[in-house]
Formats: sequence, structure tokens, C-alpha cells
Amino acid sequence: MKGLERKQALILERELAFANAVGAAVFEKPKVSFWMLMVPLLFLHFIYRMQKFKNGRMRFDQEFMITRRKAMDLAVEALETGVKPNIDRIAGESGLTDALEKPYASWLKALVEYYTDLLAATGDSFESLVRSAYRNRTNYLLALNRLNAVEKEFYAALKPQMASTEGAASVIATIEEQSRRLRRELAESAFA
Repeated sequence: MKGLERKQALILERELAFANAVGAAVFEKPKVSFWMLMVPLLFLHFIYRMQKFKNGRMRFDQEFMITRRKAMDLAVEALETGVKPNIDRIAGESGLTDALEKPYASWLKALVEYYTDLLAATGDSFESLVRSAYRNRTNYLLALNRLNAVEKEFYAALKPQMASTEGAASVIATIEEQSRRLRRELAESAFA
């Protein structure tokens, strides 16, 4: 595997782990109770709920990664060709509403910049890429705070469009909270 492909795999692997951790906070895992063991019909219901949980988590991870994979592809292409992507054009072609287009472009741009920094760094692990790209915890926290801010702007623009979806505001709040927490922990571990 070439150097750039290896770094891309390391970064996407970390992003998928991030998606899994956020998804774990969003979805409540069903628990087995004493009565389920005593009444087989209840256990069948538990199996159904567990399958629904697993399918929901897989779908969440896939959808959570869509923009991240797109940003990664753009960052790789920019490094290989030396041409910066036209983020505004890409956001305009995304099929999003006008209210979401600008916040999406900001989010996509921040992700592309973040991935470009990591892909241009040297290292054989995600943490070593982070240390090479950002040099210290403060610089890395600034980059992560930028990601948190643009994601929050995107979600703020998304909330009115999801007002009729029950629980959407709560899910978005959980995603934002978990993202901040996980990124802070990531910065702590990368520069420990």
C-alpha cells in the first residue's frame, strides 16, 4: 500500500471509530431482563429490538461517513493534482436546500483542510500523523474546535428542516456533545 493510501486508511479508520462512538451514544442498546429468559416471547421481542439496533447503528455509521469520505477523496485528489477543489461548486451540486448549502460548504472545506493536513504529514499511525501535522496539543485543539464549530453551524441549519422529525433535536445535540468530547479525548491521547 502506497504512503498516501496508507495514511488515508489510517484516517478513515479513526473516523469510523469516531462514528461508532457517536452512534453508541445516539442509539440505546436493548438490555436482557430476567423476564426475557422466563418468557420466550419476550426474548423474541428482544432479538427483534437488537437486530433493529444493529441495523440502525450500521446505517448511522454509513451516513455519518458520507461527507467525511467525500472530503477525504477531495483532499487526496488535491494532493495528487495540486489543484484545490471548488467546494462551493461541489456543495451547490449536492442537492441540499439553499439554507444548508453554505453551512455544508464550510463543513466540507474544514474537513478537506483537516484531512489534507494529516495526509501531508509523516507518520505510521494516526497519532503520529496528528503530531507531525499540528506539532502540539493547542494547534490540534484549534483544528478540532474548527471542525466542531462548522459541524454545529451545519446542524443548526439542519434543525429547522427536521423540526417535524420526532427526537431529531435530541439526536443532533447528542452528536454535537459526543463529537466535542471525543475530539477532546483524541487530542489528549495524541499528545499524551
